[in-house]
This record gives sequence, C-alpha cells and structure tokens, in this order.
Amino acid sequence: MIGATFRRNARSSETDRELLIDRHLPTYDVTRLRHAVVNATPEVAYDAVREVNLTRIGVGPRLLSELRYLPARILARVRGTEPPETPESVTFDELTAGTGYVVLDESPGEEFVLGAVGKFWKPEIEWADVDAEDFSAFDRPGYAKLAIGVSVRPYGSDRTLVTYEARTATTDEQSRRRFRRYWTIIGPFAGYLMGRVLRTVRADLERRTLAVE
Repeated sequence: MIGATFRRNARSSETDRELLIDRHLPTYDVTRLRHAVVNATPEVAYDAVREVNLTRIGVGPRLLSELRYLPARILARVRGTEPPETPESVTFDELTAGTGYVVLDESPGEEFVLGAVGKFWKPEIEWADVDAEDFSAFDRPGYAKLAIGVSVRPYGSDRTLVTYEARTATTDEQSRRRFRRYWTIIGPFAGYLMGRVLRTVRADLERRTLAVE
C-alpha cells in the first residue's frame, strides 16, 4: 500500500500515462493513494470494485463512518428533526444517489472517476450542485472539489493492479485553511478506509475463486 501527504499545487507527472482523474483534477492540494494486486483479470477486478459494499469493510471503518455522521445527528436532535441513517449498503455507483457525487468519466472495464464539490468540513456537508461538465472549471470561493478515481491495469499473467485515489482541491485560501484543519483529523482515516476497501475487494475475489474450484 502507498500513502501520500498534504501537497499544495501538486500535479501528476507528465511522463506517466494519463489517467481519467488527471483530466478532471490535475492540480490538487491533497491526495490519498492506495494500490492492491489481486488474482483476477482486469475485467473481473473492475466488476468487483464496482460491486463492493463500501459499508462492509470491517468494524473499525464502520465506527469511523458512524463518527462522520455524529455531528449531523447531534444537530438534528437539537433541531428536532430526523437524524441521518447510516446506509446498510453503498456501492460506488450508489454514491451518486442522494449526494453531491456525480460520475465524471469512465472507461468501461478499466477506470472510472466520481466527483463532488462541497464544504466537507461542516457537520452537514454543504454540497454544490455541479454537473460533470462543470466540475473542472468550478472555482466558486469557499468550497473544495473531490475527485475519486479507481483504475485497473494488467499485472503479469491473470493478475491486476487496482489503484484507488482521492484528490481534493480547494477554491480559495480561506477554504484551504478550513480544509487543512479538517484533513488533519480525517486524512489518516481516509487512507485507512481506502486500504480496507481494496482488501475487501481482494477477499471477495478470493471467495469467488474458491467457489468455482
């Protein structure tokens, strides 16, 4: 597994093969990057990533997810409204339902990118309603842009390198300061959760292989 730290005005290497995420968020403040080699073809690994239940990644990640919703639950109690429920099942495709996430790009069987714009540091995320076509150019002050990219690449014979990356870029100095404070707490957890997702994908593929034998 590979990690990354807070980097201001970072850019992808121009010599590397362009990823879809590079088209939509080539310049960013912070990134988290994780890799895993799985015993499956790229096509099978891609389907496994799309189908993985993001809530089924262990007790620790579930607790972290509950902590993420805790401020919104407290705020709902103060307001006398219904608190948000933690969903039982969420796939990458389902992230776009009822949230600020949109599909930015996809190369079927190889790579996909999701994006969202919001004030992630608030107890209840304030999403900006941004279409995929407007994501790259969005620069309204006070927000952060998040791009999530997952790609699969052949790795030897019948194995696949799965890469999971999350990049965030802020739109002005004030939002950058706010995001830094938020990221100091959330950043390490984000990398941990991403690693757990990839380990869950690998375990799912191993179970499929055993079921066939």
